[in-house]
Amino acid sequence: MTRLMLGAWFLFAVGCATAAEPALPPTYAEATKKVAAKFAGQPGVVLHIGDSITYANPYGAWPRYGEGKTEADKAVLKWMHTNGDKEKDGWILASKDHPDGGRSDTAASGIQADQLREGGFSKMLSFDKLLAKYQPQVVVLMIGTNDASAQRTTKAYMADVTALIASAHDRGVILILSTIPPHHDREKLANEYNEALRALAKEKGIPLIDYDAEIRKRRPNDWNGTLLGKNDVHPTATVDKVTALSPPTEANLAISGYLLRGWLGVQKIAEVKAAVIDAQAKK
Repeated sequence: MTRLMLGAWFLFAVGCATAAEPALPPTYAEATKKVAAKFAGQPGVVLHIGDSITYANPYGAWPRYGEGKTEADKAVLKWMHTNGDKEKDGWILASKDHPDGGRSDTAASGIQADQLREGGFSKMLSFDKLLAKYQPQVVVLMIGTNDASAQRTTKAYMADVTALIASAHDRGVILILSTIPPHHDREKLANEYNEALRALAKEKGIPLIDYDAEIRKRRPNDWNGTLLGKNDVHPTATVDKVTALSPPTEANLAISGYLLRGWLGVQKIAEVKAAVIDAQAKK
C-alpha cells in the first residue's frame, strides 16, 4: 500500500469513527436522573404550568393537531397521552377553559410566580397541589411575564422560581424550565430574568427551553410584531397564512410564535425522555 493510499485510508477511518461516536448526553442528564429516581407518580403525565402564554389554545395546537410531525414526534406525544385521557393529557389540562374563568386547570391569565406558589389566583390550585392532584412525571414551567409587567425584582422572582423547582424535585418530578419571551415594555427586566433562569438551569442541571433565545435567533431585530404580537407579550398564532398548526419548517418557525413554542416543547420533552427516563429504564 502506498503512502498516499495509507493516508486516504487513515482519513476515511477517522471520519467513520467520528461519525459513529454516540452523542454526549445533555449536561443536565445526571442531575435530572437523581430527581427522577424518586418518581412515584403517573408515567407519561406532562403538565404545562404557567400564565396566559400557556393557557392559550395555540400553545398546544401543533402537538395535538399540527402538520409535519416526525415518527419520533408522534411517539413522544403518544407517550404523554396527547389527545387521550383528559386527566393525563397536559395539553388539554393547560388549555381547556375552567368554569371559574380566565384560566384552565394548570395555567391562568395574569398569574405571577409568587401567586402560583401560594395558590388561589383565579381559584387555581397552588403549584404543590397541582403536583399532588395530577402526579406528573414531567412539568414544563413558563412563568415570569406578569412578574416583569409588575416590575418585581429579579431577586424576588427567582426566589419563587427556585422554590417551585424544589417542590417538583422533592416529589421526583422532572421540571423543564422555560425562559420567557421578550417583553416590549419591560425588556431590560425580562432579560435579567432570563439570564438568571439560564444561570440557575446551568448550576442545578435543569433542562431548559430557551424560548427567548430561539425567538431572538430567528428574529433578532423584529420579534416585536412577528413572533410576538405588536407591542404585546403574547406569541403570534396566525401570520401570513402560517398558523400554529403549520409544518415546523425553518421558515414557518420564524413566523408563528406559538408554532415555535409548541414545537420546541415537544423536542425538549423528547430529549429529556430519551436522556433521563429511557436511559434509567434501560439501566
